[in-house]
Amino acid sequence: MERLALDRWASPWLRHQHVTRYRWATRFAKGERVLDAACGTGYGARLMKDEGAARVTAVDVSAEAFEGLRRLGAAPGLHLARGDVTRLPAIDGTYDLYTCFETIEHVDGDEALLREARRVLREGGRFVCSTPNRELLSPGHRLDDRPENPYHVREYSIPEFRDLLESFFSEVELYGQTWFSERHRRKLARAGARSNLGAVRLHQIRNILGLPFERASRHEPCPLDRDGVPEVVIGVCRIS
Repeated sequence: MERLALDRWASPWLRHQHVTRYRWATRFAKGERVLDAACGTGYGARLMKDEGAARVTAVDVSAEAFEGLRRLGAAPGLHLARGDVTRLPAIDGTYDLYTCFETIEHVDGDEALLREARRVLREGGRFVCSTPNRELLSPGHRLDDRPENPYHVREYSIPEFRDLLESFFSEVELYGQTWFSERHRRKLARAGARSNLGAVRLHQIRNILGLPFERASRHEPCPLDRDGVPEVVIGVCRIS
C-alpha cells in the first residue's frame, strides 16, 4: 500500500503534495467534527486537530498505519479507529467534514466509498477527496484499463471524476494540484498512444528534472479555471 510517513524518505514533490493538501484542507476543519479515512500514518489527522478541529477520528484499514500516529503523540480530541472506507465504523450523520485523500483509486467499490461518505456526514457537511489525474499519470489508458501503478484499481480523468462525485453530492467544486503545461499534456498523450508505460516514464522524468525548482508553494490547490493541467484533482462536495 502507498503510504507517506514524515519520518521516512519520499520524493520531495510527493511529500510537498501530500502535506500541502492537508494544510489546505484545514480551512474546512476549524471547530468541526472530522473524519480522516484512509489516514495512513496519521500526520494529516494530527495536523487538522492541531489547527483547530473540535474532534478528529482517524480511520485506516491497517493496524500498522497507526504506529506513525502514536509516534506523533496523543492529543485531546484525536481518536483512532480501524475500518474500511466502504464500511465505516460510524453512525449516520456524525461528521461535519470527511477527508479521504488518494484513496478512491485504490478501492474496488468507488461508489460504496461515496455512499458511505454521504451516510456519515450531517446535512451541509463536506466531503473532501483527491485522486490522480489520468491525463498525466496514465495518458494511454481508459477508465477500465488497469493502471501501471500496482496499487491503483483505476484512474480517472477530470470529467469522469466530476460525474462520479455529482452522482452522490448536490454540490461539487473541483480544484487542481501540482500543475503542468498543456504542451506537456499533449506530449504525454502522443507518447501514451504508443505506450502508456513510456508516457508514465516521461512524466516521471519531468518531475525529476523539476527538482531544483521544487517547493511547497508549487503544490497549493487552485480552482480549475487557470491555465495548465493538474496532476491531482481535489473534490470539495456538500450535501445541501
